[in-house]
Formats: sequence, C-alpha cells, structure tokens
Amino acid sequence: MLLEIIVPHYNEPWNVGKPLFDMLALQRGVDLSAFAVTVVNDGGNRLPCECFVNMPFNVRQIDIPHGGVSAARNYGIDHTEAEWLMFCDFDDTFSNVYSLRDMMNVIPANDFDMLWSRLIVEDFMNGSDTIYLSPERQRFVFTHGKLYRTAFLRENGIRFDETMNFQEDSLFNAIIVARTPHTRIGGVKTQSPPYVWVRRNSSVTNSGREDEAIMGHYVRNLKVTEENRRNRPYANYCGMITRTVYDTYFMVRGNRASSQCKRKIMDSFIPWIAKRINEFANVDDTTIEQILDVAKFALCDAQTPATHE
Repeated sequence: MLLEIIVPHYNEPWNVGKPLFDMLALQRGVDLSAFAVTVVNDGGNRLPCECFVNMPFNVRQIDIPHGGVSAARNYGIDHTEAEWLMFCDFDDTFSNVYSLRDMMNVIPANDFDMLWSRLIVEDFMNGSDTIYLSPERQRFVFTHGKLYRTAFLRENGIRFDETMNFQEDSLFNAIIVARTPHTRIGGVKTQSPPYVWVRRNSSVTNSGREDEAIMGHYVRNLKVTEENRRNRPYANYCGMITRTVYDTYFMVRGNRASSQCKRKIMDSFIPWIAKRINEFANVDDTTIEQILDVAKFALCDAQTPATHE
C-alpha cells in the first residue's frame, strides 16, 4: 500500500468527520486501493461501523488507551504497512477532488522524505468563518497537508513527543528538517492548496490555556535547539539559541502569559542560556551572519526546500 491516512479521534460525533470521508470518497485520478484510512480512537467512543460501509477505500478503526493526539499518530508510525503516512485531523478535509492525486503523484519519484503543501485555513474562531491561505513561512509548523516516508521516520526514530500537549507537530517537523538534506524535502506545487485545515473555538489559544500553549512553544524551542546541536551545522545550533532568546524575551515581556508562567520560563531559561553563552565566544563574522539568518526562521530551516511540479 502506498499511503495510509491516520485520523486521531476522541469522542467527536460522526457529522464532524463526515466531510473528510465524503471528500476522500470523491477523489479522482488516484487508485482508491492505493491508500487506506485508519481512525485511531484515542480512548474514546467508537464511531458506528455503518458510517464506513459504502466507502470505496479501506477504512479501519483501532482502539488505544487515551494518550492524546501524539500517541494516536505514533500508533500509525509503529503499525502501518504503507510506504507513506499522512496525518489528518478528524474535522479537516481536502479542498477538491484531485487533492490526493496531486500529492500522491510526487511519491513515485522516491526523491523525498517529506512533502509539504500550502494550506487553506477555515477559521471559525472569534465568532466568524474566515478562509485564508496559511503563510508559506509556516510550512513546517503543522503536520496538516504533509506526507511522510514511513521508512525514514522509523530508521531515524522520529516520533511525536507524547509529553507535549502543544507544539508537538512543530517539533516533529523540526526534527525531520534537522535529520534529512533539504533536497529531500519537497513542496507539492498545485494551483489550489490541496488541504483544508479547520480551526475552531476549541483551539488552545482560545480556550483559556494560553500558559500551556506558551510553555509548549518554549519547550519546543529548547528541544529543537538540541536537535540542531546533534544533527546540523554549528551555525544552525547557534542560530536556534539566538531564536530561543528572541522568543523567550517576547514571551516574558508580552501580555499573553501569566506572571506565574513567565516566572517558570525564566527559572528554566536563565540556567539554560548560562550554559550556552560560551558557544559564541570564538565565532567569526561570517558565522554570525549565518546565525542571524537561521534565527529569522521559526524552525531550524535556513533554506528553501525543493519544489515539485
């Protein structure tokens, strides 16, 4: 099997996920037997089996103990027999009937470890329905609209961090960027972005969990920095230190985090940066320029990956 789509599910009613499955059933220009969908029930209620009776592709439901979305995605990495994986949220969908064709057509070249695409964002937050394109600079922030080569993930031990409630997808992509050449990260270039990411009021940034979201971003920065230390050039490592300093400054100077959250960040950050300040002791001017270039980006990527027509 070429592609398996992993869909974490936790007690959402069928009508929430029905648009995704209906759009998958309408896909054209692709062999429907070349992909399958696995719904990973994360400790919640199963969907009625009759929901999938008339689907023209293979669908299975798997039950796991409740462990969060990362545990559900990791199940897919560990148990799939497909060459490639895709992770879809239950309430997302595809933008048109040729979305999978456009994405899967890139796979046979076998030149990539990850493929990314632009996203259409349907934003239901703040009481309105707004549709817009995600910024290209955020191409590695989310798992939405991406394909991952299974063997690459397994060979490199790349998994979602189940200890993180937020920013786990950003960390996952950052580890991939650090462990594979940029030439093996491809962009799916289409007239219309193939994937629709739906944002609702339950988003962590709108549900009274700002402190957890901000702390998740901070922890992710620390982990990305150490990943760069092990797997990327010296300038990337120093650049991520610089980026973490920038981000931490705005976290503790801004108004989003509580005073308790800011104090917790600083109690961690001060000894962390004290251990790394000497990393810049003997850096030449050329490396400083490279460091600042890396620090402009939210992730450890300082180059534009290849695109594929």
